Amino acid sequence: MLKLMTSLCVAAFVTLPLQAQTLVLEHAKVLTAGSAGELEDASIVIENGKIAAVGVAVTVPAGADIIDMTGRVITPGLVAANTTLGVVEVNDRANANDSSAKTSDLSASVEIQYAVNPASTLIPVARNGGISRAIVTPGLGRGSLEKLSFGGQAAVIDTGAGQDPIILPHAGVTLNLRGVKTGRAAVFPMLKALLEDAATYAAKETPGDMSGLTQKNWTLADLEALAPVARGEAPLIIEVDRASDISQMLKIGKALNLKMVLVGAAEGWAVADEIADADASVVLNPIDNLPSNFDQVQASIENATRLNAAGVKLALTSNRDGHDVRLTRYHAGMAVANGLPYEDAIKAITVNPARMFGDTTAGEIAVGQDADIAVWSGDPLQPLTDLVVLYIGGEAQPKADRQIILREKYMKSGE
Repeated sequence: MLKLMTSLCVAAFVTLPLQAQTLVLEHAKVLTAGSAGELEDASIVIENGKIAAVGVAVTVPAGADIIDMTGRVITPGLVAANTTLGVVEVNDRANANDSSAKTSDLSASVEIQYAVNPASTLIPVARNGGISRAIVTPGLGRGSLEKLSFGGQAAVIDTGAGQDPIILPHAGVTLNLRGVKTGRAAVFPMLKALLEDAATYAAKETPGDMSGLTQKNWTLADLEALAPVARGEAPLIIEVDRASDISQMLKIGKALNLKMVLVGAAEGWAVADEIADADASVVLNPIDNLPSNFDQVQASIENATRLNAAGVKLALTSNRDGHDVRLTRYHAGMAVANGLPYEDAIKAITVNPARMFGDTTAGEIAVGQDADIAVWSGDPLQPLTDLVVLYIGGEAQPKADRQIILREKYMKSGE
């Protein structure tokens, strides 16, 4: 088995273009996800892991490694939002699930970055779906569903083989309002009081000064974690579905000048104008239209389309499970089938999720961006399209993953 894995990994590397100091991908259709829009017969120059030039008439540097991409479609590497990629292998096994810290004394200061396993078998599978970065989010916080609690700090990770996965260790603080058993009449006043305490602490000039806070049981670590959220430097990432809950959350956020990312938002379309007015962003599964509880009664297959039409910044995802991250582009395609403009769907799986969570270094094909580039055999939102090669930081990534290795093993054993 080890010999087979080694040979497959070597084969995957040698059959792909290797990184050169300067690499030029030419004659491709390029979906930049940026201000340049869609470019036909365009070229991309990559130098030292960065995009040095992109356009239809770029100057090819002397000595560059040139690859003809005629007939190919190029997008930025895809960015998966709100996932457990790298922290969960199997959901029902404690030693294979680090997605939350329910028994910890910490809440907002839980740091998911320490749970990310770069050797996770799911990361190569995600790469083969075009995923170059992901926003990994912790789940329910201290006390589980019994009371309101922050889940912890999200992290932006890189899926590149053989490198440190952590891009941004503190990309926002999560809060799950979907299943808290405390009634709404108590939840929202309690949440407002907690966030007001965080704002009070964040405004203090002396670190560690916890005087004047109204809520009990604060830890200094949790207050420090919430300070960037209170200052509007990092988002509060709220899992919420019901339209009235979204409205209440937006009122609190606007009063405290918070940057908000709503996750799920099954009934978001019903309050789309309110979300846009609050300048909040939304992460959603565009085909999540079958109500599973009374918070999702108004769920609609046109949720993404209506939110987008109202001017809400969207990120599209499959679901939180790391096993399904590879399906991200298919879900974007289904959003297009239900009315979302194609260009906006591409942005919703590339630049939008990156920017929502503070990552300004990737997500677009533009000069100065990290060279995270996906090359496709055709339309990336069509399920029969193949990923030809994924570059992360300008390096062609291996295609061998556990599924491919097992397929090759058992196909050969059956011959």
